[in-house]
Amino acid sequence: MIGKVVFPFDFSKFSEQVIPYISKLKNFGLKEVVVVNVLEYEEFTSRSSSKLEIEEYRKRNFERLKYVKENLEKEGFKVTLRVEFGIPSKVIVTTSEEEKANLIIIASTGAGFTPTLIGSTVQNVIRLSKIPVLVIPSV
Repeated sequence: MIGKVVFPFDFSKFSEQVIPYISKLKNFGLKEVVVVNVLEYEEFTSRSSSKLEIEEYRKRNFERLKYVKENLEKEGFKVTLRVEFGIPSKVIVTTSEEEKANLIIIASTGAGFTPTLIGSTVQNVIRLSKIPVLVIPSV
């Protein structure tokens, strides 16, 4: 039985394609979805961003995530939004541990799309995760 999933969302069309799969997991007992957006560590340190600037990005991304929350709540899920700062694969795995999730559901590629079958973040999540990772092919 899948009670809770972590869903990394990076605002890419590939992340959007995962949402219908989450809805189908309701048949397997899914009740709660933790949507996590990661502000990449390298993006901010390369620009020497201030804490205030980082906090502004965090607030903006929370606002941008609200439509995902609303769509999943319409499906009957309890939804938690998290906007974190760090290395995406590590943040995703840490979030799944903190939230005591049963599954991570992730698109095979994301916003940093490269012409590979599976992105490096996904590879690292699979390698680091102690729970199952369901990888949805990006189309």
